[in-house]
Amino acid sequence: MQTTSPLIARKSFWTVATTIEVASASTATPYHAHVPSFGEWGFIVASRRPFRMPTRCRRACASSTVAGLPALFDFPPDMARVPAEVNRLSNQVLVQTFEDEWGKVQQ
Repeated sequence: MQTTSPLIARKSFWTVATTIEVASASTATPYHAHVPSFGEWGFIVASRRPFRMPTRCRRACASSTVAGLPALFDFPPDMARVPAEVNRLSNQVLVQTFEDEWGKVQQ
């Protein structure tokens, strides 16, 4: 699933990852990629089984090679995991964090 920018909205991104891990009993494997219209953007692969890095492309790899895939799952210090609460209907922590982080960009 697509999330938000782990560079601009770092805590929001990790809130989504934490929420998926805790709330859905799934493994959450976060990754990021540069999307020309959005910049650095985050995604999460969620599965009931552990994620395994592909060893080959089944179709043409349009934006990466198999050798380049590990870099998508590596988060540099400015995007590295930070402590984050689980988002719940009762706390709306993701809404608050997202508005705070993206509000700084708007100013």
